[in-house]
Amino acid sequence: MRFGTDGVRAKEDYFTEEWLERFASALFLKYGSFKGCIARDTRLSGERIVGTLSKFLIKYGVKLYDCGIAPTPTLAFLTQNYGCDLGIVVSASHNPPEYNGIKLFSGDGAKMTSGVEKELETLFLRPLAPKTAREGFVCLVDVSEYEKSLMDTFGDKIRGMRLLIDACYGATVDIAKRVFEKLGCVVKSINDEPNGKKINVDCGATCLTSLIDEDSRGEYDLAFAYDGDGDRVICVKKGKIYNGDHVVYAYASYLDSKGELYPRMVVGTLNSNLGLEKALESKGISLLRASVGDKHVYKEMKNSVAKVGGESSGHVIFNGYGETGDGIVTSLMLCLMEKEIGLEKLIDVVDYPVEESFVQAGEEQKEAFEKATLVKEKVLEMAKEGIRAIVRASGTEPKIRILVEAERYETAREKACELTNIVSSIINDKVENKNTKHDVLGTHKLEFIKADYSEYYKDGVIVISPETTFIEKGVKIGGGSVIYPFNVIRGKTIIGKNVTVYSYCDLTDTIIGDGVDIRSSYAMQATVGDNSTVGPFATLRKGAVIGKGCRIGNYVEIKNSVLGDGVKSAHLSYVGDAMVGAKTNVGCGTVFANYNGKIKRKTEVGEGVFIGCNTNLIAPLKVGDGSYIAGGSTITKDVPPGKFVISRSCQKVTDKR
Repeated sequence: MRFGTDGVRAKEDYFTEEWLERFASALFLKYGSFKGCIARDTRLSGERIVGTLSKFLIKYGVKLYDCGIAPTPTLAFLTQNYGCDLGIVVSASHNPPEYNGIKLFSGDGAKMTSGVEKELETLFLRPLAPKTAREGFVCLVDVSEYEKSLMDTFGDKIRGMRLLIDACYGATVDIAKRVFEKLGCVVKSINDEPNGKKINVDCGATCLTSLIDEDSRGEYDLAFAYDGDGDRVICVKKGKIYNGDHVVYAYASYLDSKGELYPRMVVGTLNSNLGLEKALESKGISLLRASVGDKHVYKEMKNSVAKVGGESSGHVIFNGYGETGDGIVTSLMLCLMEKEIGLEKLIDVVDYPVEESFVQAGEEQKEAFEKATLVKEKVLEMAKEGIRAIVRASGTEPKIRILVEAERYETAREKACELTNIVSSIINDKVENKNTKHDVLGTHKLEFIKADYSEYYKDGVIVISPETTFIEKGVKIGGGSVIYPFNVIRGKTIIGKNVTVYSYCDLTDTIIGDGVDIRSSYAMQATVGDNSTVGPFATLRKGAVIGKGCRIGNYVEIKNSVLGDGVKSAHLSYVGDAMVGAKTNVGCGTVFANYNGKIKRKTEVGEGVFIGCNTNLIAPLKVGDGSYIAGGSTITKDVPPGKFVISRSCQKVTDKR
């Protein structure tokens, strides 16, 4: 038995009856006849594992509170609430359905320390402990105490909000919707059956496709996607995605606005985006980086007394609201911040482009990787070029994970491929020491795997010239779409139905709605709503969210901005770090001046605004609904709703000289 980043995790057949008996014995040797709390997610193997483990624990005199199907953070709360010595969760979190795992919590509801886990690994190998004279028992309990604590904490603070949740067919299928409705919210839930065969399959926090698709069809204040055991969440607001880094930043900004952020620091991990660090730095807030895993985040929070900490994957811990990541609590906090201030006003993080990769690796291969020096040398070399790279053995899966951040996406991708090749060489015994470094570095090539176009054809997709079009494996394209020649479509791009992608487009990790027309344009980590037109020669940079029925024309660049439905920016404009309301017209030559040389500032433009040509909007700035800005103006002060504003120097006419 070996504990990873988040408990023991493996294919379900790993947890045999013999293994579970040994695990029960190890717990008894460590804790004696303890009082415990146990829960599971919806995986088909969960009932067997809980039943078998409980059977052996009872023989050791253990008294168990069985919570049935419940999220991991709910179990952590109930472990403390019932005065238990130990909490046990049978779950493989975000892993596929064929996996399962076991996580342990101490009596105070915190993840088990690494020291205790190592001790249990040793005890697991000892002879089985003798059974006790008096058997324990199992008592079935519900999760009402956890729900009551949330009712007491949040009361009427988020009443009336319209929410969408993706329960991921996992542990939150019942409880999440019930909690929000008790707090007075109107809730629509999807993937909300307790189906262990579908848990984490193309849904939830690791795949936002279905959430974003449903969100585009309705009017929701916020949308949330949980993972299989409910300890992480990703938020979506009108197509814009907020991960754990953004939540940590939002909460720090929220407390800072109230003068309650003390000490002025937050906790992240090695994987926290460099953009988060830079944004916090601009506010005078420090980022402490812990090892990956929310138990390490919590440990660093205790040591530093930080008010918030989390991981980009969606685990977030709020000081005073639990000792582990809790997707439901995080959602409630986001609702609170949205209702009081608005997430877009709190979050002005500009994420650095990231490329992630991995190499399959067993335990022996992980050990070979840990001993090698070549990867460490390469990472240090990249750091001198301003590139941040993290290469680490996964604690939950048989993988070595690679993450690279750089100012340009292309650089991040190239360096990630380079590191992937080095790691592959090391674990396949092709590299034994740094003396072979130059031979290996000379063999690196970018390797992109082309999709099987025949799968698209089955759905009625037309790829006019497969020989001159590159669509990477993993890209999803809806029926009736047409892809013209000389396009490059990569990464996690999702193209809706009846979309036309004309020639010379470069699309990476971009979500495109139904009925979109896009011509000769570049998009990276952007979102385009249904029935919009883009291009020719438009640039949609990271964080660009285009609403439905928009017109984004030639030589328009949009970065980290949300445009409402029906916005028109027909040509030659730059929109950066902005919120633009529905049916606003952005005239030719308009510039949203968002950078003062040190920090990025935001501009808010209301609905139905007319912005004349050659206008400069100098952030920070607010432009009210229905206002009219005359062409050639430079606007430095807020514009009230419904007003006409003109800001030009006086024209002078003189005789020729």
